[in-house]
Amino acid sequence: MKDHTFIPIPEDKKAVYDYRSVIENRIKEVPDVPMFSFTDNESGEKREVLPDAYLKTIDSLGRWFSSLGCKRSHIAILGDNSYEWILTMFAVVMSDNVLVTLDKGLEMQTLDYIVEKSKSSMLFYSAAFEEKANALAGKYDLKLYKLEDIEKYAREGESLPESEVIKTDPDAAAILMYTSGTTGAPKGVLLSQRNTVGNIHLAAMNTDLSGDSVFLLPLNHIYGLGSALLITIINNGTVTVNTNMRHMMNDIQSARPEVLIIVPLFVQTLYGAFRRFLKAKGLDEKIDAMIAENNRKGNVTAEQKREMFAEVLTFFGGRLSRIVSGGAPLDMDSYRGFYDLGITVLNGYGITECAPVLAVNVIENNIPESVGKVISSLEVKIENPDENGYGEICAKGPTVMLGYFENEEENKKALIDGWFHTGDKGWLDDEDHLYVCGRIKNLIILANGENVSPEEIEGMIYQRIKEVGEVVVYDKNGRITAQVFINEDYAKENGIEDPQKAVKDGIYNLNLELAVYKRINDVEFRDTPFEKTTSRKIKRNI
Repeated sequence: MKDHTFIPIPEDKKAVYDYRSVIENRIKEVPDVPMFSFTDNESGEKREVLPDAYLKTIDSLGRWFSSLGCKRSHIAILGDNSYEWILTMFAVVMSDNVLVTLDKGLEMQTLDYIVEKSKSSMLFYSAAFEEKANALAGKYDLKLYKLEDIEKYAREGESLPESEVIKTDPDAAAILMYTSGTTGAPKGVLLSQRNTVGNIHLAAMNTDLSGDSVFLLPLNHIYGLGSALLITIINNGTVTVNTNMRHMMNDIQSARPEVLIIVPLFVQTLYGAFRRFLKAKGLDEKIDAMIAENNRKGNVTAEQKREMFAEVLTFFGGRLSRIVSGGAPLDMDSYRGFYDLGITVLNGYGITECAPVLAVNVIENNIPESVGKVISSLEVKIENPDENGYGEICAKGPTVMLGYFENEEENKKALIDGWFHTGDKGWLDDEDHLYVCGRIKNLIILANGENVSPEEIEGMIYQRIKEVGEVVVYDKNGRITAQVFINEDYAKENGIEDPQKAVKDGIYNLNLELAVYKRINDVEFRDTPFEKTTSRKIKRNI
């Protein structure tokens, strides 16, 4: 176990670090490949946007913003995923303003807090959130603009006198993103263009994520806005924007993506849907027999598997070869299921304050139990490791945030001598594969001095007890307790009449394998799912 040392970017791979250069490179390299594809909400027609037209629209919006007196203004967005959201984001940043992302799922109290703390002066909103937008505007004197009208504003800007292209500083604050967090008040993370664009270039040096994609993650989260969106644009692919999760499979099957960047919940959802598809077609036994024969041979490549299963892989469009999963522990059953089909699932790890990727697996040396190799040009160290080498993951490098907005107290805690302290516990192996054990602040400290990671135990429960849909392990009056929400779909599909008994039996068997101090003392059942953040992490507010 050791710390990861700095690896410089090769001279021939020096990257651009601003949004304008990203689009200009697209125009130069693949002018006829659409940057975006989406279904127009008004006409119902499919639209495609070429890079040259996209840049012209952004420049028109830049003139429009300037006509309103916007210069280094904080401009907020509240709305559903859409092409208009993405266009507004690029236009705000490229007109030398600061984008403030708002989570559409937040309650008004938290939205109030963020709008006030962020010092936003304008708000772009989807029509569905007009009531919230009006309430915020009345309280904070925000100027309101509908996202659905953004192209109208661009036409207004187009009619304004020509002006010089607005130049931006790639190291200046460009995005202000409030961490939803699983506990505590949101903190405003300031990110530059160099942070976000640079992070994607560095991640791309680790593993091949080129190809067309379908965008499924929330845009107000850096994993979606940074990793899932920018990686496809930089790699000259087309981003199909999913605007409604009910149309997820339709978008995947029509867009035929080569890569998906998603969270583990979606990995499980997609694989579960595929298994139901096979069963409905009466193909499950045939496919399982083919998989068993491949596993017996042991030398079948991913390409051969995809060719072998080509007929059923049309369920995913027929071209899908790679999935990147991040934001939570990876479900190993889903990983193995996709692996058997020739689709590689690459586990990764990131955090908003690092824009976000710190590590991601590589196809040539994929270790799904880890979160992959630390990306190029970042330094990572494990601070204060225990006897097993487990300690706090700390990072230094060009993708680390500028700091928390107007929050020196938190900056002093998180940024020490240039090192960002993630608050996550983990370790590195001798080949720079990073392993994450959980959040330090979630540690259960027992009366005998032993420390227990609840995430470690939760991971074991998810892997072994399929009747568990969601679980949080926590300390209740000195006793390790598991609070469980039952996976009713699994119970019904498998004819389990008493899923609560099945869970208790499963935990009893798990306890036999655990160290005595890690054993679960009590099990509680809940009737509703846990409250979650936008990135689908459970809020640990028991």
